[in-house]
Amino acid sequence: MARSSAARTRDVAGASPRVESKKRPALGPAPQRHEALASPTDAEGSEAWRRTWSLLKLAAGIVLVLGVSLGVAWGAHHYALTTSRFAIEQVEVRGARRLSTEQVASLAGVQIGQNIFTVDMLEAERRLVAHPWIQGARVTRQLPRELFIEVTEFEARAVASIGDELFLVTRTGEPFKALLDSDPFDIPVVTGVSPENLARDRAREIDRIKLALEVLGHYERLPLSHAFPAQEVHLDDSGAVTLVIGRQGVSVKLGKGPWLTKLRMAERVMSKVQGQGEVPGIIFLDNAAHEERVVVRMR
Repeated sequence: MARSSAARTRDVAGASPRVESKKRPALGPAPQRHEALASPTDAEGSEAWRRTWSLLKLAAGIVLVLGVSLGVAWGAHHYALTTSRFAIEQVEVRGARRLSTEQVASLAGVQIGQNIFTVDMLEAERRLVAHPWIQGARVTRQLPRELFIEVTEFEARAVASIGDELFLVTRTGEPFKALLDSDPFDIPVVTGVSPENLARDRAREIDRIKLALEVLGHYERLPLSHAFPAQEVHLDDSGAVTLVIGRQGVSVKLGKGPWLTKLRMAERVMSKVQGQGEVPGIIFLDNAAHEERVVVRMR
């Protein structure tokens, strides 16, 4: 047993150690991977393309919907303009006193049987207000077959003598049309209006006409106006007013206001003179220094 141990010791001590070296493989380029990795630029491009494609599909859908809608709308429009279902059967006119329904419809360019959607509402209103008696107009449809026309006519309050011509004037004193044979003559006449002054200062001259209408308004509230209707109101350049009343043409020289006070004085004078079986020619109420004085000149 001892020998064997020594022998083994010797073998170990005397023998040169065997070094086994493993051969390392030669270093070379790393093997290439066959999977290609997507770069950030490629990913962004792919995403942009997907967004563009989605937008294109959305746009195509919108175009399709619009096309169908326009087609439907055109068809409905064509049907509405051609079908007899919307042929006008009745034209109702409101507010017209001097013009008949037929005249108003003709002025508006509207005919029975016409398609109600072919009526140009603004053009019809423009045609109506072009008539000298029509101040305003409104045209509306009542589907399916009725048309409403509402007009506002001028109201002639008096006739203004302006130069050599006569004009109807409104309650605000505005001349709105020349007087024709077919127009009313049973309204008072305002005289003393100057065409030169009207051209030079229209607002001032209109105010003078309004003053004449104010005097008329006061007089027409008195009982005397029923027996002696107002015939004429004359305006002096100084601002004085003369009222002519009755068929006898009694002149009431009012001078300047207060109008109602002076008109009541004239009414009392007329009543007293009539009680004596007479009618005065002129009643003077224009004494500025003594407004309470009344002078009567008999015929």
